[in-house]
Amino acid sequence: MLSLLKAIIILALLGVPVLVVLSVPRFMELASSVPAPTSVPLATSVPFRLDATSAPSRFVGIDSSAPPPTLAAPAATATAQPTPRPTPTGERVVVANTDGRGAVLRAEPVTGRPVAALHEEQILDVLERRNVPGSGDWLRVRAADGAEGWITGLVARPAPGTTP
Repeated sequence: MLSLLKAIIILALLGVPVLVVLSVPRFMELASSVPAPTSVPLATSVPFRLDATSAPSRFVGIDSSAPPPTLAAPAATATAQPTPRPTPTGERVVVANTDGRGAVLRAEPVTGRPVAALHEEQILDVLERRNVPGSGDWLRVRAADGAEGWITGLVARPAPGTTP
């Protein structure tokens, strides 16, 4: 029964291209029997003109003898102040519990874009702690090179000589 089904499928797969090849001449005959489009002369267009009495203009002419308007001096703008950097809390942590793989420093907790790669045993200054529901504790940290971002609390342990 299985071989009969295979044979039917093979015949169907081979039969479709054969039918297409055999019907191409008929399609060509049909295409050649359609008459070519005849050229119909287009009507000549008449230029559109408004009567001078139809409506007054809404625009006023410019007096060329008057001096052009001058612009007032721009108001003084405030100088942009640099954003103050967060002050470390005094707490320091070490990247740990990664089996030597290190950790990813992220722009935001959980799914933020990667900012930098941190290596195992790297010491970081803690700037902020946040508990993210469903994801646990996250620490906003600053590395020695100034890179700031977030790491999960799972890869941080207190640095020697500091208290959490």
